[in-house]
This record gives sequence, C-alpha cells and structure tokens, in this order.
Amino acid sequence: MSSNANAIPFPAEIKMSANLSTEWKRFKSQWTNYEVAADLSVESISKQKRAAIFLACIGTEAYELFQTFDMTDADKQDIERVIAAFEKHFVGETNVTYERYVFNRRVQEAGEKFDTFLADLRRLVCTCDYDNLEDSIIRDRIVMGIRDDATRRKLLQTRKLDLALAVDICKASELAVQQLKTMTNSDEVHALKTSCQPRLPSKQASTTRRSDGSHVERRRDSSNGAHNQRCQRCG
Repeated sequence: MSSNANAIPFPAEIKMSANLSTEWKRFKSQWTNYEVAADLSVESISKQKRAAIFLACIGTEAYELFQTFDMTDADKQDIERVIAAFEKHFVGETNVTYERYVFNRRVQEAGEKFDTFLADLRRLVCTCDYDNLEDSIIRDRIVMGIRDDATRRKLLQTRKLDLALAVDICKASELAVQQLKTMTNSDEVHALKTSCQPRLPSKQASTTRRSDGSHVERRRDSSNGAHNQRCQRCG
C-alpha cells in the first residue's frame, strides 16, 4: 500500500435504509476505484488485508449484517469471498421482473423538472438487469414518459435518436418553455401598466335658463360630482 493511500478518502459507507441492490452497486464501484487509487490490487497486498480494509469501509450496519453470513473464518479473510457474499445477499434478493415493472411505469410528474425525472430513471434502471441495453431503455422511457407532447413529437421526429440527443432535446425544450413564459409575463406587465394610466376627470356641461333670460352653464366634474356654475353674460 502506497504512502499516499492515507490521503485517499474511503468510499461512502453502505446505507442500509436505501435500495440495497442499487446501494451495493454504488459502493462496489467506488471500492473498485479506491483499490486502484490506493494500490490495493497489487500482489504485495494480501487478500486478508484487503478484506479488512473493505470491512472497515462498509459501515456499522453493513458490518453487523456481514457477521450473520454463513462463512468460515478463512472465507471472511478473503476479499473475493467477502465481496461475493455481499453480492449474493444484495443482488440475489432482487426481483428483476418487479424492478422492471416499476421502471416502466415511471413517467414525468406534473411540475417535475426533467433532470429529476432523468436521475430517477438512472437510479431505477440499475436494478433491472438490462446490462448493455440500459441507455436505449432509458431513451425509450424518456420518449414514452415525458409529459410535454410537443417535446415527444420532436423526439419521435429525430432520426437515429440516442440517449444523449434525447436528453439534449428535452433540456432545450424545457428551457425554451421557461424563457417564453418569462417573456410573455413581461409583455403582460407592460400592457397592464399602459392600460392603467390615470385619466383626467371629464367635465360635462349643462345650461340653465334664468328668469331674466340669461343662461347659466353648469359643469359637472365626473371625479367628485361637484357642480361649477358660470354665467354666460358675466362669466
């Protein structure tokens, strides 16, 4: 083990409250990277030491689970057998048919961001055992599960649609909708301000004949209903 290995952080411990199959795959992938970074895979490091480091990383709850495995003391000191035991426990209990059922029923919810929808699809597909077909399966689920029909039309019209292109189209469409909404709201506010300019009070005039034959002009201010009188002769 190299002197720089101590500076390399351990993989995050296994969360027993999460989806165990997905969580195990995450931990196993991080452990593989850690082994390479810390030079644990070289022949000079014994399987026993690698197993001890592995068990130090998995966390208290996962270690308590490990203690219940039906393994000999020799097996518990062999890193390959330890990993195989966890693999059997976490992945072997997965009902692939049900996991695929859950994945294929996933659609974008009302108001849900596309990135959230995509992240959940990536999480769910991990337990479906599609292997090398994962990208194409996620692409198909996006086309069928996307909420916006206009975006779905774009996806269906695109030749040689792959996952990366499907993601780009969905993100661009979502951004365009947000920008258009912002522009429309700005126009509505401007129109509202223009239509709400204060009007000057209008005046209505009426003429009343006096007994001496003169006329008095009455003006009504529409703002407060007051009468202003002005004689036509003297003003």
